[in-house]
Amino acid sequence: MNWRDYQSRQRVVELGHRFISYVDQGRGESMVLLHGIPTWGFLWSGLLPALSMTHRVLIPDLLGYGYSDRRDCFDRSIARQAEALDAWMDQLGVENALVVGHDVGGGVAQHLALRFPRRVSRLCLMNSVCFDAWPLELMVQLGHPGVARRLSAQAVHRTLKVALKRAGFAETPPEGVVEGLLEPYATDVGETSLVRDAVALNTNQTQELVPKLSHVAVPTRVVWGVDDTILPVKWGARLAWEIPGARLVRVERARHFLMWDQPHAVMTALYEFLGMEARPELEGAGAPLM
Repeated sequence: MNWRDYQSRQRVVELGHRFISYVDQGRGESMVLLHGIPTWGFLWSGLLPALSMTHRVLIPDLLGYGYSDRRDCFDRSIARQAEALDAWMDQLGVENALVVGHDVGGGVAQHLALRFPRRVSRLCLMNSVCFDAWPLELMVQLGHPGVARRLSAQAVHRTLKVALKRAGFAETPPEGVVEGLLEPYATDVGETSLVRDAVALNTNQTQELVPKLSHVAVPTRVVWGVDDTILPVKWGARLAWEIPGARLVRVERARHFLMWDQPHAVMTALYEFLGMEARPELEGAGAPLM
């Protein structure tokens, strides 16, 4: 599926004056997949068909990201995102779920597990922001309020496209993936929203969780692309050390976007975590977009 096909599957839930766009596909135990910056729910599109064979897969666009509410003047911090997801799950009648968080979504997942523990049955962190490992220099620069006034959306889009291709993937990504990941931010409205998202990146919001990580009370798995230069695997090892009972799964030949570099390895790690076997038909997970 390309990004247009993926977006056509999105639904909308209103949360007061804001709204969240999300995909809801499959039946069974609920699984919530959270993206990071500068992506959106499309990040998980390669795994969606296979995961939805066995689970109800819910993929929200975080507030201010993708095709969720991108209007100006509201808090986009990871703490606020966790509050919004708690309300979103309540609206959908989802009591709890396996929560998988990548990048900034991993920071949101940590907040969700500690502040709203009833929502998280199991926790999986993939190449997640944590401790004081973030934000990256590029995101700090993007978060300068003057960027949206000084640079065109096209210029920002080109810069991010080069950065993602250079640092995000172990090999050349399938055709259309990078373009799809950045599509919501290719307009002036999208650019401004992404700048506001970057402004909200704050290392203090993961640092404040450090003394609380020992209180994570659900089964936890840390899955990490070992060749990631954006968030090196040492941070995954530290997370696994700090969270009781957590185990680190190292994914070889994978960088930051491990779900695209090694989709079957990621699927196998998730199903093993769930006590299930990855079925043969899951071999096609993450196939190039058509």
